[in-house]
Amino acid sequence: MATDQPDPPVKSTYSQGHSAEVVASHSARTVSNSAAFLLPHLRPHFSLLDIGCGPGTITSGFCAHLPRGKVTGVDLGDSIIEQATSSHPAAEYPNLKFEAADILQGLKYSDDSFYVVYFHQTVLHLPDPVRAIREARRVLKPGGMLAMRETDSLSWYPDLPGLKRYNQCLDDMLRSNGAPGLYRARGLHAWASEAGFEREKMMVGAGTTVHSSPEERMWWGTVHINRLKGESVGGKMKSSGSVTAEGVEEMVRDFEKWIEHPDGWYAALQCEVIATK
Repeated sequence: MATDQPDPPVKSTYSQGHSAEVVASHSARTVSNSAAFLLPHLRPHFSLLDIGCGPGTITSGFCAHLPRGKVTGVDLGDSIIEQATSSHPAAEYPNLKFEAADILQGLKYSDDSFYVVYFHQTVLHLPDPVRAIREARRVLKPGGMLAMRETDSLSWYPDLPGLKRYNQCLDDMLRSNGAPGLYRARGLHAWASEAGFEREKMMVGAGTTVHSSPEERMWWGTVHINRLKGESVGGKMKSSGSVTAEGVEEMVRDFEKWIEHPDGWYAALQCEVIATK
């Protein structure tokens, strides 16, 4: 007689990796530009777990808001955890630590350990978002909050063909690892419901990331050009078969055009959810 068995755990993936050109842009993320929706709900004694912390620039920013609490950042790779740890010495951040962990393989923390669990640009890279959210819920204290902020879609002006191709190739690259990819973060709250959170205990909203000034266009366009010229993004796009070398060159040329265009504009829709256990 057959019995229902839980799906075996899968490993987390991060398609872009932690190359220098990727980490350089992640290091520009702060609590102000990436977690402002959560800050009004924090209390000084709260403990917080940041899943997919990267170089730790957001994670460390929570410390000032939680002076009597503890802040923990976790990510997949030992190298990025070592970088985050070395960049945030204990003398300066006494309530902060970083550890390697894979949420899809199960976290080492006990049930009901944290007041807050935070995801930022992480869920869209995971092959099983509901499993990840369910594990986050497990380590939350009763009454604790799961906060998520994930990119849904990218918009560019002018509407250059290389930038349209970039959006499609980025989505293809994410999906090639089994992750949801773009255009799916609009369902964050539905994934949270499936993972056991009650819809009436959620705050569902959205924000935007916009780059339009000459300085912003230079920085953001150069970030993407460097990624496309490196193996972290451009190389993976080519190896997955979603684009040829000539296609990557087209994307680079159009990013250069976008940087120089006086009306160049970029916006990302950021879906935001706070779900209370």
